Amino acid sequence: MANAWIVKPLPITAAFASSTSVGEPVFVGNDYAGVVWTSAVAAASSSHALVADMGSDITADTIMVFGAAGATTAWTMSIDVATQAQGSVFNPGAYTAGNVQQFLAGSEMPTSRNGVSVWQAPGAAITGRYWRIVIGLPSGAATIARMVIGKRIQLDRNFNYGAAFGVRDLGSLDFSARGVLLRRRAKKLRTVGLTFSNIRKAEVEAVTQPLLEQIGNTEMVALLTDPAPDPQRQNRAYYGALVGDLGHTWRNAAAFEAKANLVSIF
Repeated sequence: MANAWIVKPLPITAAFASSTSVGEPVFVGNDYAGVVWTSAVAAASSSHALVADMGSDITADTIMVFGAAGATTAWTMSIDVATQAQGSVFNPGAYTAGNVQQFLAGSEMPTSRNGVSVWQAPGAAITGRYWRIVIGLPSGAATIARMVIGKRIQLDRNFNYGAAFGVRDLGSLDFSARGVLLRRRAKKLRTVGLTFSNIRKAEVEAVTQPLLEQIGNTEMVALLTDPAPDPQRQNRAYYGALVGDLGHTWRNAAAFEAKANLVSIF
C-alpha cells in the first residue's frame, strides 16, 4: 500500500479537441459532474485528443480523469506536454511524446460505470502550458467530465487505520400520516473520512495548512487513497469537497493531526 495522494486541480484556462460531438472541451475544467465533453464517434480504431491550456507554464506531476462514460480496458492514453515557448496547441511538433498506458486506473469499474484514469510523471514534475491527452479506443466516442492537472501532496506518513468509506444519499424515505410510503430517489454520493495523525510540523506549515486555506469547504480536490497499481484503483479515487471543520491539532511534540472528510461527486 502506498501513501494517499491529494491533488488540488490547477485552473484550466481554455481547451481544444480534435473533434467534439457533445459539450465543449473546456467543460473538463469545471466541477459539474454532468457537464461533459464528448468526442465525435469513430467507427473503427482511432484516437481522440484533448488539449488543456493552463494559460501559462505550470508545473505538475499528476493527471486524473473522472467521469469517462463508456471507458473499457481496451482504451489507452498518453500525455504530451508543450511549454508556452514551444508554440501553440496547433503545432504538434512542439509536444514531448508521452508513453502509452492503459486508460483505466484499474480493471474493476465503479458502480456508476464512469471510468477513472490516473497518470503520473515518469520522473520529476513537468513544466508546460499545453497538456494533451490522447485517448485510443477501438470504436465509439471518448467522454470526460473532469480532468484534474496538478502537483500531488503525498505525506511522509499515511492516514491511520479506522478510515471510513460510505455513501451520502441525497434522496429521502418517509411515511405519510396514513402509512403511505413517501420516497424520493436521488443521487447517492460516495464519501470517505481519513485521519492523518502523524503529520510533520514542516508539512503542516508548507503543505497542508496552505492547502486548507486555499480550498476551504467550497473548492474541490482529488484524492487517491492508495495509488499503487491494483484492479480496484478506480474505486479508490475520489473528487469532491471537504466537509466539516478544517484544521490541525498539535497532537504531540513530533506530530500534528488532521481529519479529511470528503464527499465525492463521482
